[in-house]
Amino acid sequence: MLVAASLGAIALSVERGETHKPITSKYTYNEDVFPVLRDHCGRCHVADGVAPMSLMTYADAFPWGEAVRAEMIAGHMPPWHAQEGAVRFRNAPTITAAEIDKILVWVSGGNPQGNPQNVPPTVALYRDWPIGKPDLVLPLSEAALAADKSEVTQEFTIATRTTESKWIRSVDLLPGTPSIVRNATISVKATSPDPTGVPPEQVLAVWVPGEAPVDAKGAAFRLPAGAELAVRLHYKKSFSYEGRAMTDRTAVGLYFGQDPSAEIRRFAVASAAVTAAGDPVSFSRTVDEDLQALAFRPDPSLTNVSLRVDAVSAAGVRTPVIRMAARPDWTRRYWFEEPLNWPRGTRIEVAAELNAADTLLPPSGSPLPPQAVDGTPVRVAFDVIPAPQPSR
Repeated sequence: MLVAASLGAIALSVERGETHKPITSKYTYNEDVFPVLRDHCGRCHVADGVAPMSLMTYADAFPWGEAVRAEMIAGHMPPWHAQEGAVRFRNAPTITAAEIDKILVWVSGGNPQGNPQNVPPTVALYRDWPIGKPDLVLPLSEAALAADKSEVTQEFTIATRTTESKWIRSVDLLPGTPSIVRNATISVKATSPDPTGVPPEQVLAVWVPGEAPVDAKGAAFRLPAGAELAVRLHYKKSFSYEGRAMTDRTAVGLYFGQDPSAEIRRFAVASAAVTAAGDPVSFSRTVDEDLQALAFRPDPSLTNVSLRVDAVSAAGVRTPVIRMAARPDWTRRYWFEEPLNWPRGTRIEVAAELNAADTLLPPSGSPLPPQAVDGTPVRVAFDVIPAPQPSR
């Protein structure tokens, strides 16, 4: 979970007032709140983590209590921009209503520390592969973020040097300097253009801090022998590191699998060129074979777009698939809890509203970055496999 740096002003403005709050909370930091923050926020909100502040000690968390409360009430924390509805997601945040209640009651009830003899154990930044050592580790070249630069996106190309085709069941990223690695996309570089207008690389992973890699349950991506990977890393300093020159050397980890039941492919849907941010942009694509959809990926260039995606059967039955707000920094792959069945003839319809009032998320404290309208298409993609055929 990541509280935006702009909330620093909120926290500082309320810190003095919080010191005089009456203690009314039945929950305390040491006994009740710390376990929730550790389990759901500790991969980012820890010393030297990507978040702008640690929440892993009482002294760290106390000044930020009101800011945390504001973010949770607004629905921005933990960060997740898709609505649960017709479909459910495998990688959605799992924080419960009861856990959220503990934090909100603790903040509004005076932020009590609890038993001073029950100080929580020290939480260190996790600096290892969460699902075990990969089969192949590929270090990237060193990147530098100058003292006067707060944000940059850098592209890397790296050779896998594999001598035979491999099946990829999962991919992960291990940042060299976790405090500045905000997100990443790892793809297999393509050798031919794509007629849909979507960048031709096969995306193996969309990485965000704190999210463990997902195994596709028997399906896998094919990595051609000798393939190169394209790695796009987004670096961003929090206010804690402004004015400091920083370097990073991240590594990509590949997990190989056996021959899968199905190869994961991309099903891309793209609009015509967009030249004005006015009425919703609508576009569609018809499925020409029986497919199952495993995951959804908005284009990472979308910074302020509301997306609505429906599947319309050949008989005209409409099923909502995605309702989401595409936002910068948190581009991710949304894995469906169960594959979506799309028989041949199903039409995938997309409606995109650019630079619209945010109707899918409560308002934030700062304006959203405008979506560029420069004659390029609006693009989304699904990760799909051929639907299993009934046995005869």
